[in-house]
Amino acid sequence: MTEAPGRGPFLTRLRPRWAWILLACGLPWLLLPFPQHAGLRTLLVFSALAFWLAFLVLGFLGARWLWRKWMFTVSRRLLLILTLLSVLPALALTVLFLSIFWLGIGGQVSRTLLGNLRASEAAMKRANEDPRDVVALEALKGFGEGQVVRVGSLPEGVEPGFVGLVWNEDAPIKGKGVFLRAVSREPGGYRLLNLSLGSLASQGSDLWGGRMHYRVDRVQKAGAGKPRASKVRVGDADLPLILSRQQPLASWSQGQALAGNGLFHPFRLPSVSLTVRDWKDGSGLLLTVKPETNLVELFKGYGFESGNRSAETALIIGVVILLLMLLFVFQFGATLMGLYLARQLGKSVDDLFEGVGRLSAGDFSARIRPRTRDQVGQLALAFNQMAGRIQESIAERQVRLKLEEELRVAREVQMHLLPDIPALAHGAAVFATLQPAKEVAGDYYDLYRLADGRLAFLIADVSGKGTSAAFYAAETKGVLAALDKAKHGPLEVAARLNEIWCEGHGRRVFMTLVYGVFDPGTGAFQLVRCGHPAPLLRRADGTVETLQVRGLGIGLTAIDFESHHDLAEGRLEPGDALLCYTDGLSEAADAERQLFGEDRIREVLALSAENIPERLLAAVNAYTGGVAPDDDLTLVLLRR
Repeated sequence: MTEAPGRGPFLTRLRPRWAWILLACGLPWLLLPFPQHAGLRTLLVFSALAFWLAFLVLGFLGARWLWRKWMFTVSRRLLLILTLLSVLPALALTVLFLSIFWLGIGGQVSRTLLGNLRASEAAMKRANEDPRDVVALEALKGFGEGQVVRVGSLPEGVEPGFVGLVWNEDAPIKGKGVFLRAVSREPGGYRLLNLSLGSLASQGSDLWGGRMHYRVDRVQKAGAGKPRASKVRVGDADLPLILSRQQPLASWSQGQALAGNGLFHPFRLPSVSLTVRDWKDGSGLLLTVKPETNLVELFKGYGFESGNRSAETALIIGVVILLLMLLFVFQFGATLMGLYLARQLGKSVDDLFEGVGRLSAGDFSARIRPRTRDQVGQLALAFNQMAGRIQESIAERQVRLKLEEELRVAREVQMHLLPDIPALAHGAAVFATLQPAKEVAGDYYDLYRLADGRLAFLIADVSGKGTSAAFYAAETKGVLAALDKAKHGPLEVAARLNEIWCEGHGRRVFMTLVYGVFDPGTGAFQLVRCGHPAPLLRRADGTVETLQVRGLGIGLTAIDFESHHDLAEGRLEPGDALLCYTDGLSEAADAERQLFGEDRIREVLALSAENIPERLLAAVNAYTGGVAPDDDLTLVLLRR
């Protein structure tokens, strides 16, 4: 059996070889440090290009080889199809809904944070417009802890009227150094109105539960080192700033730590980035706020913790959870069922593949156990039936070959039983031929040279065909050889042959024959016809006569046999010929089952006296057009 695709050695399948050469050329770029010399740098660039080109080519070929090897079996293909059509869509939908859920909650949290921040900034602007500190702080009570500070100067980039988030870790206000600040001018300096972010965080936590995580990072202008590009809005402008890879300036959390496992494990929502001004040097900072919550905190919003939950809401949540569980059970069951069916079908195809391989290798005893009752199971049964029939055919073929060999030997034996054509004196000649329709023939001819120089000739046709007829024909040769053909005339020989035949055979088998005696010196002949086609006598002038004398087949009657026969006598003059033949000649048929007939035999005889047997056989072959003969064909021709 040919090797399965993708099962050859890995290295022999990774072609072309130039890719390996390129990979070797790329190793210097991978292993050596980057040089300072310009020429070496150029060579290293080409080495890098060679490495990546070879990596892509070999990677693609290796992935294709692994794909073909792993995906050769049908079961793995079915598993992949099941994964692509069932498991992956389920995972994709799960990820999609979880992402929508996560982004939706995160969006609402961000909206809440930004909304609270804008409200706080608006309150700061209004409070900053009143020069009285008591009134300004009173206006900020609902938004957090307020504070008033006076300074003589402002950092670079900060103008009176500024309202925004600032970073000042030295400020005596809660919030780890990040708070809202509003600046106003007054005689002799500036008033700084500060507001902590504590209430901002607590208001958000009251809405979605959980805690807040804060992180302050320094940002710097592009071009300093290799930071990550970003834009930070400072005032009314978007500055091209870059987030540094350094440790954050500060990070802290606010709120109680959440606990839970599995579905109730805490998770962080999308972060909110806010622009912060460093009060020391006026540079831009980035404040990242990351809310954290879990399902327990979210479901507390429905009143489950306080006991004030709505019965309708609880019912809806219970139904949703039940539907989700049912969907999970159905999906899990469908996946298991798909895996089972895929494995079963894959195993069935694997069995078929193995069975076909064994069958093609000559193991005709290969059988497949049907695993299912579907089309694949029926295909396995059909394979078993086919293998069984092939096995039976092989056994029958062996028997047939043995029988054909035996028949071939029998034919050789039968052909050896036929006599050699004797040479006759006085210019006379005899021709004889036998063409079996099957392996062995029921026709038979024999020639005996008598002591007085005469020639005894016989042509016979046993009823039936094949081995039984050939056996009876061989038996006739033995009987005829035992008779005294010189002492008895043709009629007496035929009578004795009939007597012996009737003693050994019933009427179910009979034989026709022409037996006679020919004198080559005088041309005189005598013959008897026992149910056989009448011999034809061709004269030298081309006329053809039929020797139509009475005669009954051998074996048809045992009583008064000689009275049913006449003896035909005549003489062959120089140039005359006597033709005896079996019905295989006259009854040779063409493709339309039309017979050759005696008239065509007479026409061939009338044409010429030369090569009569050859011309007759050629005429029959031309007439039948290669159609296989139905009967044996035998000729015996006497010429003078």
